[in-house]
Amino acid sequence: MGKNNSGFLTLLDEAVGFHGHLCAGQIIGVRIAMLGLRELGITDPKGKDRKRLIVFVEIDRCATDAIMTVTGCRIGRRNMKVLDYGKMAATFVDVETGRAVRIVSLQTARKKAAAMYPGLSDSAAQMKAYRELDDGDLFQVQDVAVSIPPEDMPGRPLGKEQCVVCGETVLDCREMRKDDRVLCRPCATNNRYYNEMALPRPPLRAKELL
Repeated sequence: MGKNNSGFLTLLDEAVGFHGHLCAGQIIGVRIAMLGLRELGITDPKGKDRKRLIVFVEIDRCATDAIMTVTGCRIGRRNMKVLDYGKMAATFVDVETGRAVRIVSLQTARKKAAAMYPGLSDSAAQMKAYRELDDGDLFQVQDVAVSIPPEDMPGRPLGKEQCVVCGETVLDCREMRKDDRVLCRPCATNNRYYNEMALPRPPLRAKELL
């Protein structure tokens, strides 16, 4: 990585501290984030450029933690969007200029890592080679266009509705409407990620919260 190596090592240490262990995914995530920021000309993502950047990640694995660490983007701040496509890829969007780049980790890098360090296990070879390979050996970069609707932007919620079926509150225009009724998506589609095993418990009283 040449002259950028010291900065990379510092960011990698931060990523490992946040994630909890060092792995090839952390190395890839740090390098994807560094490259994305360079492509957009964002030099201070946690400071003066903090409001410029939104990142879409396409996997819910180790690299995403590293990208969060380097960019400062967070799900709770609404500038980190997780789209679980199962792909080691991320798109970096500069909301000021409208420019966006999508960066994909290349599978061919695995073979290059094995060729560089034939005496090591696949994991060990990748952890060494991914520090050393050029960006062009690791990643494919593509200019893309990303349209982000107002309700997906950081800031205060643009809407708040109550589902007429379950009574739960829905923020940020995520509600659905059927026959002039407001419903949350699970009630509208009858598709939940959980199965109800019992009726909801009554609200806790103040003394039970202590």
